[in-house]
Amino acid sequence: MVKGKPEQAFDRDRRAHRFLWSRGAAVPRILAEGSGFIAVEDAGTSLTKLCKKANVATADKLKACRAAGQALARLHSANLAHGRPAFRDMCWSGRQIRFIDFEYFVPTKAGRFRKARDVGIAILSALSQGVNGPRYAHSILSAYIAAQGSQSQQLPVPSPVRSSQPRIR
Repeated sequence: MVKGKPEQAFDRDRRAHRFLWSRGAAVPRILAEGSGFIAVEDAGTSLTKLCKKANVATADKLKACRAAGQALARLHSANLAHGRPAFRDMCWSGRQIRFIDFEYFVPTKAGRFRKARDVGIAILSALSQGVNGPRYAHSILSAYIAAQGSQSQQLPVPSPVRSSQPRIR
């Protein structure tokens, strides 16, 4: 289901996909496209579905989560942000993570707040995956931090609200 104007949303998603592909981001290759369609290579299983599968070992699920953290770090090191990297928007092929669904993607240099938002969404999405959610979140975050290495920009640190600013009560 697409909210708003479906044609515009589809075109925006297609443009974002092309933009990310042209910059070497972890997105599936476009195989064919026309005025009303786009066909991409099989990106694999979404992390949401993968983590729900009883026949997939927890170690394999954690491996996919580590790959997701690394892929997100690579995207951010290119000064790009996904916009909403929820588990349903990260697909695991068994070898690599590919991002899909770019309705919140902005094709401009991503600052630290957009990157932090991506990390937060990925972590919250991991935590919502049931009893193993905290393990998935830890895998994503630890892989993200390790991949960032010494070159990383620090994630923004929350600061107290100044007394002149309105407070939520």
